[in-house]
Amino acid sequence: MNRNGHKLIDSTADYLQKVLGIRCEIADFNGQKVKLPYYLKAGNLFVECLVDGQQCMLMVCEELPDGTTLAKHVDEIGKNIGMQVILVLENVDAVRRRILVVNRTNFVVPGKQAYLPFMGALLTERGMTNVTAAVKQTFSPAAQVLLLSHLQRTSLDGRIISDIAREFPYSIKTISAAAKELEQVGVCTMEGDNSGKYLRMASKEEVWGKAYEWLTSPVQEVLYCDEKIMIPETLRFVTYDKALAVYTFMADFSGEAVAVFKNDDVVKKLKNNGAFNPVEGRCRVELWKYNPALLSNGGTVDALSLALCYKGSDDERVVGEINNLVKRICVD
Repeated sequence: MNRNGHKLIDSTADYLQKVLGIRCEIADFNGQKVKLPYYLKAGNLFVECLVDGQQCMLMVCEELPDGTTLAKHVDEIGKNIGMQVILVLENVDAVRRRILVVNRTNFVVPGKQAYLPFMGALLTERGMTNVTAAVKQTFSPAAQVLLLSHLQRTSLDGRIISDIAREFPYSIKTISAAAKELEQVGVCTMEGDNSGKYLRMASKEEVWGKAYEWLTSPVQEVLYCDEKIMIPETLRFVTYDKALAVYTFMADFSGEAVAVFKNDDVVKKLKNNGAFNPVEGRCRVELWKYNPALLSNGGTVDALSLALCYKGSDDERVVGEINNLVKRICVD
């Protein structure tokens, strides 16, 4: 691990210096001599450095534990050695990344991203806030579906992970990972033992409030076509302003707008065959990150996914109607 570990350290110093303009000087390649309990030290490479003159410890793990354990260990190491610890990673998966960000754990993936919350004030002065915000905090599609289903359909409170998985086209492993995402944001806890993990959910209002910044519009791409009938009825769901008129007092939209799942074979074939126009057409076609059928209200997209489609809207009337819609659903 040492050869690859030291290579990652060199890449990190180079990345911080040349790409982000942060001076990083290796002060001691013998950081492995740090005094730590065996369970924190074993299998890890430690290299002392100066980051813009501040003494820090770069840490490379031979094997990565789960995100929560990793964040906890980095925090413990920092307290033991009395300096900032920067985790150096060759790659990081979405779940671990979210957990590290939630716990404000410093990390660098050389050539890709840096998350250094301890440098926030300094970087803000330099106009480099994008460095500490380099990781966008969003739920995976499965976690978002799980949360929106809980708020609008069947409560997840007290339910076992394996039972929940039977209701969705996701594996138990995916549902478990999605539940961990929700837990890290503080909207639920996972309890139980190896015989069956189950969820304990916060109130609906608290769930929406804590999760909102992690929720994103389900729309990945907007295309157009002249006739919606080319898309099978079972695959398309009313969306956009047409759906907004269903759920709120907004006036009905004269045009057509449908939501479809981007990974559906029929949709992919239509797209590949040039059936959709990227600029114009009588019908708006939204390609969603998750299947709108999972949460749909009959032939219309669900209310909360629709609300998220308008996240960031500057139309005051639309925002007011969306807020009222969310209150009707999420206030217990």
